[in-house]
Amino acid sequence: MEHQQIFATNIFLLDDFIPMSTEHERSVLLGMKNYISDLWKERDYDNNWQTKSADLHKKKEFEHFSKLVIKTGKDICNTLGYDVEDLIITDMWANVLKHNEHHPVHTHSNNFLSGTFYLQSDQGASIVFHDPRPAADVIVPRKKEKNTYNSSLLSYASRTNRAIFFPAWLPHWVQQNKSNNKRISIAWNMQVKGQVG
Repeated sequence: MEHQQIFATNIFLLDDFIPMSTEHERSVLLGMKNYISDLWKERDYDNNWQTKSADLHKKKEFEHFSKLVIKTGKDICNTLGYDVEDLIITDMWANVLKHNEHHPVHTHSNNFLSGTFYLQSDQGASIVFHDPRPAADVIVPRKKEKNTYNSSLLSYASRTNRAIFFPAWLPHWVQQNKSNNKRISIAWNMQVKGQVG
């Protein structure tokens, strides 16, 4: 029997996204965390906080990180066999979820790739992806074990220094933060430059 997987939805998980082997790399992570923490302290609302502007990729504290996001996005396009001239970050923002907060289901319109990076998390609030095919779970036999072949919902832990890249059209949400600690994440969108279609 030949087993083919068609119309795959590709998700890329990268643990230790920012290597911690040098003092510079450790200072990059600390600089981003301090920048977001300072903004969070000056917030004018309290629940499900996000940075007011989505231009973190233009801030000097995020320069090294943004270059790493673009390089990884290009590597992903190459892995998937796409011929793109370049990728640009269209927006990048930070989220802080306190205990019991969550983000509802959403997609990221008008973009090609999206991603999230966990600057601080003790895995108290996972990201969940939903199968976008409307009829995929009309009839589902009982599962021997849940896996990527037979599930319509898959969750991925929010581990510190983990990046997840996914198609911008893929519905996703963040589960309720069960931890007493804040979950700090950076999210971004990317668009291709060059021939489309």
